[in-house]
Amino acid sequence: MRVAAYHIPSKISGFEVETRSYGEVTLDLVVATPALLAEVIGHLEVAHERIAKRKGREIAELLTDVFTRWQERTDPFRQAAEAALPAITRFSQAMVVHGLDLLLQGYTAEAFQALLREVDAEENLGGFAPLRSHVGRAYGPGLTTHVLAGNIPGVGLPGLVAASILGSASLVKSASSDPLFPALWAASVARRDPEIGEALAVVCWSGGRNDLEAVAFDRAEVVVAYGSEQTIRELQGRVRGRFLGHGHRLSFGVIGREVLPNAEEVAERAAYDASLFDQQGCLSPHLFYVEEEGGVTPRDFAGLLASAMGRWAKRLPSGSPTREEAVAVRRFRAGYEAQELAGNDVALFMSPERLDWTVIYDADPTFTPSCLQRTVLVKPVADLSEVSGLLGSWRPYLQAVGVAVAPERLEMLTTRLGEAGVNRICPVGKMQAPPLTWHQEGRNLFRDLLRWVDLEI
Repeated sequence: MRVAAYHIPSKISGFEVETRSYGEVTLDLVVATPALLAEVIGHLEVAHERIAKRKGREIAELLTDVFTRWQERTDPFRQAAEAALPAITRFSQAMVVHGLDLLLQGYTAEAFQALLREVDAEENLGGFAPLRSHVGRAYGPGLTTHVLAGNIPGVGLPGLVAASILGSASLVKSASSDPLFPALWAASVARRDPEIGEALAVVCWSGGRNDLEAVAFDRAEVVVAYGSEQTIRELQGRVRGRFLGHGHRLSFGVIGREVLPNAEEVAERAAYDASLFDQQGCLSPHLFYVEEEGGVTPRDFAGLLASAMGRWAKRLPSGSPTREEAVAVRRFRAGYEAQELAGNDVALFMSPERLDWTVIYDADPTFTPSCLQRTVLVKPVADLSEVSGLLGSWRPYLQAVGVAVAPERLEMLTTRLGEAGVNRICPVGKMQAPPLTWHQEGRNLFRDLLRWVDLEI
């Protein structure tokens, strides 16, 4: 199949297109040049003048309709995504289908209403209004440039949605590892509302192109970027406006002794979290701390988790790792195999075929990130209150924690985790499905995009 992996304003023509092949999938990509980006931005700025006059609630309603259509597997944009993304992203077909369903379920009418209520969008954007101590008004950005990562389809979508609701035009630099999904989404918005579609542009180019990024950044009021720590640092130094960077993050889980009588069910949910998207997301757990003195030992829980990982590998098969990723898994396994042979309290549970999954029990409670590709560690602690003390050096990178504990222990545990730097706490089994209103990295993206004007006269 052949599909366009770009979206630009309809009045622009004469640009060059190149192709990129992934087996039977061929993508058409715009050849980005500084002149073309300048022309695109000019059209986006004009489009912003039109959509900025529309109510945020109206835009949210039409976006709800866009996501509702995506939920129908007969929708042509959904069908294109399902057909092409496995070849592009190397996720299995089953994972792409399940991942799209999981992504789309967060963009409901109720979710958009909650988002609008949280920032009082109608009141603050409609004119100057009384605040707690003064009078002020909020303005959305004229142009927002989004630099996306491609580890999971849909990364960066909340920022695009928020910018659109605020009446901002958006220039999207899609990732080389997934240039398609953002383009399909923008095209589906244009199908529903051509005027908003004209305020969206999706173009892919290789990172490090200073000539292109100078154009993309200099006229943007806000730049939202996703990537590695090095990428975020490099981009931030080249942005003159506001910069919202989302770098590398780590997540993990904690399991209390009181839930271990139901250890198999807890292991099933934990395995689901660790298997989704082949552990490529910032919400994917690297390890689980399991409390001792429960009905099942942490070591035995590791065995139950391994069995559950095997079951999920059949339901949601793993994708095709790159050579570098496969080598990393083998090295990670080999390191623990050497520890086991040396007599350390370590146990390995591995998929019998390929590198589908790995579970490692390690009695050393030190927080240890995994090599990903469905590789998860299980570590014992005498009491869950000890976990926060094990996170110190990782504080800047902490994202989410999946918890399985009795309700009466939540307050103490979540207080300690929050103080340790964690930004999201949710049930085990729900780690990959944050609400639209979640505070990614402890921030509210909607509010971060706003510019406030205070009236003191």
